[in-house]
Amino acid sequence: MAVIAAMLVVIAAAALATALIEGQGRLVRVLATERHLAQAHWVLRGGLDWSRVILQLDARENATTRLDGLWTQPLADLPVGPADDPGSALFSGRIEDAQGKFNLRDLAANGQPSPAAVRSLERLLQWLGRDPALASALARRVADSQPAPGRAPAAMGLRGVDELQWVAGLGPAGVEALRPYVIYLPETVPLNANTAPAEVLGAVIEGLGLAGARGLAAQRDRGLWFVNRGDLLNRLPELQAGQARRLDVRSDWFSVAGQVVVGDTMVGLRALLQRDRQGRASVRWVSYG
Repeated sequence: MAVIAAMLVVIAAAALATALIEGQGRLVRVLATERHLAQAHWVLRGGLDWSRVILQLDARENATTRLDGLWTQPLADLPVGPADDPGSALFSGRIEDAQGKFNLRDLAANGQPSPAAVRSLERLLQWLGRDPALASALARRVADSQPAPGRAPAAMGLRGVDELQWVAGLGPAGVEALRPYVIYLPETVPLNANTAPAEVLGAVIEGLGLAGARGLAAQRDRGLWFVNRGDLLNRLPELQAGQARRLDVRSDWFSVAGQVVVGDTMVGLRALLQRDRQGRASVRWVSYG
């Protein structure tokens, strides 16, 4: 009996020691993950500041916003770890011209859908192989987020395209398919003809068509950038005055996407920046994920 009791005591002590060791191991892993998360967030904040500096330099050097600017160069797997092990943390990031995309904010005004903008989006959706009927559904969602005369907004306000994934027929996969071509900005702004894809140019400029837009974009991307709005009118004589007001050659809104990998931890960032006429870029919103 004494031997059996001693064995039971040994087994209990071993089980308790094992539990303590496993608990300490879990605590170490949790602390390491939290440290990696904190490091990743600091790196992403630094990446956001880098984006603001790049945009300010571009504004000083260029009167127009073009696809050959320094801000268009992405960063991929840049070592940002400590000096003794810089490869322990890798940063990737890119800046995109938000005014080079179709602004879904234009789909409605004062709580009412805009027929002209809906037709433009229908053309874009058709060329992208999506259901054109989505344009009306998206316009209704945008209109519901706006106050109208005599009523408050019928739906929550929008901040970005991710919040439109709940529109019937779109979903997360549809949002990702449209992300290179559409954006939601807090105000109506002109489309930058120097950075917009051919599909967006053709959708916004009524009568240009996809073939004409591709020819125009190919000419532009060979270095024949639009230098001002008058240059747009000269090279697009069919452009009506109302359409010319919807186009520009400079941008004030930019989206930033970044990602940091620290050990087994990966953290992403999305942000919207607005640049003023002095070139200073401010953060309008930022989200981590």
